[in-house]
Amino acid sequence: MKQILEQNSDAVQQAGQALVDIGSELAAGQIDNAFERLATEQQKYAEWEELDQAALDIEDAIANRKNSLAVQQVLTELLTAVLGSALRVGM
Repeated sequence: MKQILEQNSDAVQQAGQALVDIGSELAAGQIDNAFERLATEQQKYAEWEELDQAALDIEDAIANRKNSLAVQQVLTELLTAVLGSALRVGM
């Protein structure tokens, strides 16, 4: 993470300045102005939120797929054990 921040120092400085501006408004008791500024800043980076959400969705899908495969494997092993036991009894 530190490396990413160092590689994007201009963006980090801009974000820091935006935080200072919002903090100054909060310190001055201008809560409505701070929230308006925050909403404006968030709108500038709406696509980042979409990308973050897409990444989370992909991670969830992968985790769900892994869990499904694990359940399938357990069920297959259980079925194999039951069938093997039934065949042994039948012989």
